[in-house]
Amino acid sequence: MNALAQFSTAFQTDFSNYASHADNISSLPSSGTQLRVPSHNSLWVRELGSRLNELTSLPRGWDGYEGLPVSFRCADFAANLIERLYVDGVDAPQLVPGADGTVQIEWHMNHLDIEIDILAPYKVMATRYDHLTGAEEELELGTDFTRLAIWVAMLGDDRSALRAAAN
Repeated sequence: MNALAQFSTAFQTDFSNYASHADNISSLPSSGTQLRVPSHNSLWVRELGSRLNELTSLPRGWDGYEGLPVSFRCADFAANLIERLYVDGVDAPQLVPGADGTVQIEWHMNHLDIEIDILAPYKVMATRYDHLTGAEEELELGTDFTRLAIWVAMLGDDRSALRAAAN
């Protein structure tokens, strides 16, 4: 068995018609039709693009056990969600791979912890913990991410009055 046969990525797992025409080139067979892919414009997605590529290219067993690379579908959905959640002036989130091929989007700032687990496209679990109020909330999301957008917007809010009241 050659080394290439032992190596696989999320891209190969997600696309059954994946074909490698050379040892170092990956491609999909051309069907003669054009596929247009919109580019992401937010600063966050531009900052996180290489990290998303890194996570989908993880080798199987990356965690020392049987960890899978982040699936291409989860990474693509995460990029689209991050694009829609963008808040000017708020730092980009951290991206953390799940051993099962999922990805977690995290912010820990402004006395808030927001963690978004992308289990699959349109299958999302989100939690928020407010260190100033002690409030904790969990959401199971499919297609409506309005509440999540409100949470992320709070990362940019001036919470100094609330912080003073908590002390």
